[in-house]
Amino acid sequence: MRPEFHPLSYFPGIAVLWVFFFFIPLSCSSSRDAVLLQTVTETPKTEEAYRITDFEGSAEGGEMPLWVREYLERGIRGVEALDTYRGRYVFIGSGEGDNFNALRHWSRGFTAYQDFALLAAQRIEERFYRGAEYYPDDEYGQFFAASMRRAYDGEYNGTVKEAVFWIKKQVFGDENQENGAERYEFLVLVSIEKSDFEAQVQDILSVNPTPKPTRRQESAIQRLRESFFENF
Repeated sequence: MRPEFHPLSYFPGIAVLWVFFFFIPLSCSSSRDAVLLQTVTETPKTEEAYRITDFEGSAEGGEMPLWVREYLERGIRGVEALDTYRGRYVFIGSGEGDNFNALRHWSRGFTAYQDFALLAAQRIEERFYRGAEYYPDDEYGQFFAASMRRAYDGEYNGTVKEAVFWIKKQVFGDENQENGAERYEFLVLVSIEKSDFEAQVQDILSVNPTPKPTRRQESAIQRLRESFFENF
């Protein structure tokens, strides 16, 4: 029989530009125990078909939190539209694999103070690419590289680790397959007040790179600074 798919099981996802993946070894037994850390700024990036087979609290009759449902259906934008997070930017770190204990260890050890910079910098970098006609290093010169160094190295004040939630899913190569591998995904929700984050990013964008941008690049940089948070 074909697996049955529902709205929370299959996503034709929208690819997010330039997302970096970091493998964090939590066990020496095999690479299967590694945790994949990523950030998602739009809809989930995968085009895989899957069925959710279990989730945190389901055995006790619990329901999936609204922020998780919105994230799975609409991505980050859906979570940010919730009344709970109005006026805040939302970021989600995702650890995925078949080792539940390793993933739980990673999610518990995730701190907004230490780990948020990666999530923030990826979203900032995506904005650079979205604003460039071709490539950011051509559009903005060394301003792009200098800004990204500060973004990845930055300390962001005001971040809050809001929640952690796990789901278990059966993943199929395509929706016609009968069998699929099962794996866990832990989601870590972090938020920050928009005004606080924007002020800190504007400080990042105040960098004066060497060599100096050309006149054309300087005009592009100024436009970017003025519109950076439009549809951010």
